[in-house]
Amino acid sequence: MLQEILKYFPNQISQVLEENIKEKIIFLEEIRIRTSQKIILKFNEIEKIIDYKVTTKDILEILQHICENSIYSYQKEMCEGYITIKGGHRIGITGNCVIENNKIINIKYISSLNFRIAKQVIGCSNSMLHHIINKKNNNIYNTLIASLPRSW
Repeated sequence: MLQEILKYFPNQISQVLEENIKEKIIFLEEIRIRTSQKIILKFNEIEKIIDYKVTTKDILEILQHICENSIYSYQKEMCEGYITIKGGHRIGITGNCVIENNKIINIKYISSLNFRIAKQVIGCSNSMLHHIINKKNNNIYNTLIASLPRSW
């Protein structure tokens, strides 16, 4: 999974990330990339600051890799605020929004990318199943599940 994510980064950043993530990949939740800031890795409750200052060129190169060198073809997704990549990972995008008729039509001067790492959490719903499954009638209750992130 690590190589699946690192391929979007320039070589120098990719090497720095690999050195800092390696064995902790199962705990990785986010990679925060912000112009003129250091890279932040979020592992469950712990944040690690990487001593690499991100440039505008880095952001553009990462975005080119994410969009397969066709940023225009991803414009609709970008206007939603994120792009989904292989593996279900999402990359949140921030920058200056161009708004027309109360709708975002473009994002310019992209200043940060937030890689949110998708992963399966086995057993996270076990304690809730009795609220969802009606064993007596062998069916499922009408259910809406709303929670804060990581509230399993």
